Amino acid sequence: AILPGSNEEKLMAVAKKNNAGVFGCNASAVFHSWKSTSAGWNTGMKSLVNTAVFVKVWDQVREDGRYLRYDWTIKADADCVFLPDRLRQHIWGLRVPPNQAIYLKNNDQGKRGNDGFLGAIEVFTKKAVEMY
Repeated sequence: AILPGSNEEKLMAVAKKNNAGVFGCNASAVFHSWKSTSAGWNTGMKSLVNTAVFVKVWDQVREDGRYLRYDWTIKADADCVFLPDRLRQHIWGLRVPPNQAIYLKNNDQGKRGNDGFLGAIEVFTKKAVEMY
């Protein structure tokens, strides 16, 4: 998700040009977010303030329906750096049975990392998105 009119648009353009991040996946889409009412990076506060943004972006993903064509869906912020090939290898190595609702925790920082649930990158199986 990107914030229109922000530097995130430039980051997205560079990623798209280089087939990096979500643009290195089997398919991609760009959804818009909006500016939160909080400054700084305080996980507890941001989680509360940004909840509506995350919910709206996931609503857009579901409305788009593209996720239905793939086993896994990734939602990544424009400033999130991830390597699709490495993530793909990790996912394949998990050997997840079909039709399982799985969310991959994206950090191992305990309470500092919101118990493994930070919003810069979110990785769900199709079944998990369907359950949302």
